[in-house]
Amino acid sequence: MDLSFIKQIRVFGSSISVLYVEDEKNIQDQMLKMLQKLFDNVEVASDGVEALALYKASLHDLVITDLKMPNMDGVALCQNIIKINKEQAIILIYAYKETDELLELINIGVSGFLLKPIDMDVMLDKIYAIVKNVYSNKMMKYHYQEMKKQLQEGSDTSVDEIHDRDALTAIYNHKYFLKTISSDSSTKWAILINVNDFKLINDYYSYSHGNHLLYQIASVLKIEAQNFGYELFKLSNDEFILLRENAPLDCEEIKNEAQNIYKILEKKRYTLIGVSDITISVTLAVAKSKERLLEYLHHTLRYAKNYGLKYAMFKDIPDSTQDMKNIMEIKNMLQNSIEESSVMPVYQPILMRDKNIKYEVLMRIKNKKDMNSLVLPGVFLDIAKKHSYYNEISKMVIFKALDEMQNNSEVFSLNFSYADMNNKHLIDEIEETITTRALTNRLVFEIVETEQLDNLNVVKAFIDRFKALGVKIAIDDFGSGYSNFAYIFTLEPDFIKIDGSLISEILSNEKMFVLVETIIGFAHKLGVSVVAEHVSSKELHDALVELKVDAMQGYYIGYPSETIQRAI
Repeated sequence: MDLSFIKQIRVFGSSISVLYVEDEKNIQDQMLKMLQKLFDNVEVASDGVEALALYKASLHDLVITDLKMPNMDGVALCQNIIKINKEQAIILIYAYKETDELLELINIGVSGFLLKPIDMDVMLDKIYAIVKNVYSNKMMKYHYQEMKKQLQEGSDTSVDEIHDRDALTAIYNHKYFLKTISSDSSTKWAILINVNDFKLINDYYSYSHGNHLLYQIASVLKIEAQNFGYELFKLSNDEFILLRENAPLDCEEIKNEAQNIYKILEKKRYTLIGVSDITISVTLAVAKSKERLLEYLHHTLRYAKNYGLKYAMFKDIPDSTQDMKNIMEIKNMLQNSIEESSVMPVYQPILMRDKNIKYEVLMRIKNKKDMNSLVLPGVFLDIAKKHSYYNEISKMVIFKALDEMQNNSEVFSLNFSYADMNNKHLIDEIEETITTRALTNRLVFEIVETEQLDNLNVVKAFIDRFKALGVKIAIDDFGSGYSNFAYIFTLEPDFIKIDGSLISEILSNEKMFVLVETIIGFAHKLGVSVVAEHVSSKELHDALVELKVDAMQGYYIGYPSETIQRAI
């Protein structure tokens, strides 16, 4: 039995009421002993009729019931309870043969199921997952009622004003912040406070712990807002804003106040439900504006986070207006290219030692401004990845290249990023296509961006899957980072492609020559073929021949082309 689960459930157990329903006395007694160790308030019933009467009297937070019982079975009990409370948390215990009723219970909203005989660890896991949410909902309702009570005591607070408040912390919410800054055109100063990695609190502990932490942070900020003359708002789960309308002309005063608030928040120790001495890390952004305050704050926050700053002021960061304009233009280009199917493959020859030619498939976009030119990936690829266009454009290039393979007998080398390899739908579709068309023996899959591989198990599974079909595997940009030397053992490629930054220097840099020579010898001893990239001249070509490289690629060998062309 997992004692950690018992401790964690016990943290919530003092405030959660449980109704347990079981008609067999010996099972009831055993379960009751266990439940009473977890929860302070447990009521027991022996059938559905008795249970329903108890529930109507107390409206328990969690109901745990057997399925088969006299007088009223578990299905009827659940149906009656959910009529009273659609959000009721229920765990239903059933036997292996009692599965016919489960679909109906799922449809009406039963929270969880336990199969007999009950595995205690599985049951604790299930109870913990449910009581976390039950407790979180109770806390939210409690804070909301407390907020209404505080606002209405001794005042004429309207319903609209209550709606302007955050239900958890009772401070003004995002909606009211927008109303405030748009109500007049005066220049306002603001400090945006972002709780770094707040999601970890929710994920590691629970949403209840996260809510408790936010409530305490808000309490600290209320005091500081009053001390420094700010109005406090809660913007989102992990963001607060301090707004100052009558701000000084001297921004140093605002900067000093932001620094003081930063120090107070980071020195504070927080106590959550069953957890003490919690610290937080925050990032602060400071800006002033008449009309674009929120935009400037978030722009400043991104800058601070990108550069690891504790706080930043909008006036100190570089003007990125032109950058943002470029990003919008490239996003529009990507969207149009997807709609018009103008993302296309080009083919660059790879000259093998035996004079045979293979072709690497590269991505380009047709340039609408100049139909005779193509847009290179350096212009759009990073933005495509950051703004969710990558999967579509990558798929478009891959399948256009596979279609082209049906028109010739050439070997094509396709690039695969981690995002591609982790895209199950894409990989399934590729496998079906290349096996149906019998293309597997004419394909090389290049693993790119090896320094950014998040999960080697995903990569290894991808490689094993397609190697079994006859596809060859290459590691691209080999030698550009330390880690990909280890990948030659882990991933067992058929080829490595030495990074062009190394190849381009072997004629002028003796140390680089030795490094490339060593990589080639190292790979050959392991039975791995070597491709040299960025071969740009005859002198470089001849030097690589002397080094016994297995294949070469670069402008001296051949330029990327929309059609298949023979190399030198």
